Amino acid sequence: MRPLLLLTLLLMSLPTFAEISATVDRMTVSEFDLVTLTVRVTNESTKKPDLSGITRDFEIVSQRESTSTSLSIGGGRQQSSHTTTYALSLRPKRQGNLVIPAINIGSSSTRAIPITVSATSAARQQRDISHVFFENSVDQQSAYVQSQIIYSLKLFYADSVGGDFPAPPVLTDAVVQSLEGERRFVSEINNQRYNVLEKRYAIYPQKSGTLTIPREVFRGVRGRGGFFGQREQVTAVSDAITVDIKPKPTAFTGTTWIAARSFNLTERWTEQPPQFKVGEPVNRILSMHAVGLTGSLLPPFDPIELANIKTYADPTTTSESTSTNGIASRSETTIGIVPIKPGELTLPEIRIPWWNTKTDREEFAIIPAATYDVLPVEGIVLVPTATAPLTQAAQPQVIQEALSPWWMVLTIALGILWLFSSWQWLHLCQALREYKNEEPNTGHVLYEPNEDALFKDLGKACKANKASEAHRCLSLWSQARFKTESLQALQSQLKNDALDKEITNLENVLYADNTHQAWQGSELLSITKILRQQKGEKHAKHDLLTELNPT
Repeated sequence: MRPLLLLTLLLMSLPTFAEISATVDRMTVSEFDLVTLTVRVTNESTKKPDLSGITRDFEIVSQRESTSTSLSIGGGRQQSSHTTTYALSLRPKRQGNLVIPAINIGSSSTRAIPITVSATSAARQQRDISHVFFENSVDQQSAYVQSQIIYSLKLFYADSVGGDFPAPPVLTDAVVQSLEGERRFVSEINNQRYNVLEKRYAIYPQKSGTLTIPREVFRGVRGRGGFFGQREQVTAVSDAITVDIKPKPTAFTGTTWIAARSFNLTERWTEQPPQFKVGEPVNRILSMHAVGLTGSLLPPFDPIELANIKTYADPTTTSESTSTNGIASRSETTIGIVPIKPGELTLPEIRIPWWNTKTDREEFAIIPAATYDVLPVEGIVLVPTATAPLTQAAQPQVIQEALSPWWMVLTIALGILWLFSSWQWLHLCQALREYKNEEPNTGHVLYEPNEDALFKDLGKACKANKASEAHRCLSLWSQARFKTESLQALQSQLKNDALDKEITNLENVLYADNTHQAWQGSELLSITKILRQQKGEKHAKHDLLTELNPT
């Protein structure tokens, strides 16, 4: 008895081997029918069957998976089995004798299954076309590479037909974009009423040659269903469409190929009209607008290179809008222009060649050249506090009247004026001595505008790390403090290496190409504080002495 029990336990402990089988619902189908493949795997819970070989001849439309467990008792043994079922809907890729290859799992495999795919019979086509059919078209049979082709697909169907509209066409050498929305309407053909669903696509071929838009296939069902109802499959197939794609014409003179229905350039300014002043930025906004061209194909604007300005450009922004007539795109580039010299500023013409696909010829989008006046930096006027001696101004008159009988009268008058001027000069000398004893920061009262207020503005801009505002405030404060017309003149006058370094760093942040570094204003503020206390006092007093005693 004991040996029999041990044998039973040994048999129950033996491993079970995986089993796999594959069946189809039919082995002969038409080119638009679906084949249902059922794969069952028993006693294998970890591995999955390899289904990759199926895709050579079939498209896997859908796949479902389910699992079941069964328990059996026999001969004193209890045994359970787990079965996983895979149900796949397959669509044939072509007509002919196709094969569902052997499917493997572990050491087990199924047999290969042959499938015969035939053309749809004429009778079935005639039956289906009375319920559902396609109309498809393109707006042009010949187009240039990268130009826009509008593809329209209409599905006509009766009320009792249901199914999914085909996905957008997939083309290997073209970019396809769905256009905005879809159209639904009702049409009557041969006294029969149809619902119509239309979708439109913009196609942009990427190379010359022949572009083939493959046929569209609709697979649906007809009938209301229900307990007593019956539903049957219906199919609609469109015709394939070919378009001749021409290369870029040799007559095109541009460097960037632009093929569009329309293309234009515009400019605007943050101030209308723009007012240019040395050291102050003015923003110029350049725009491109194209119909029948994607935003990715809009070219960048060429940089402006002039000796009397510095420029910096913000990143270009691009947008697109779609309608049933195609895609319209727009780009905007903001360019900051900073004059560095007074006088005339001539911005050159912007001319971009493009190919008009409606007229089939080259045209030019143009922003004409324009000339503007650049004003110098507003100078700081010293408020006069003294009148120069008049003897020098009156000297020519004395010589002119030397032979006049009134020479004695004129001599006396000039003497009186000389005495008055001398008294005033002595008075100003006394004021100058008092001025020397004052604090250095009081020297700014002779200047207009207020140097102290300008320095406070500079400090605020530096503390806030605002590079553009700091550049402007530094220029204005240097004019008030050192009577310089530009920062370059300030550098030449002070010859301060630390200041030169900070000005160069500031202008690199503002105007250098491809520079996105953050600017810190603490170092510039520290340097200007030192210059204001030391160099500024000496310069202000020197200018005052020169004005009082020009000789």
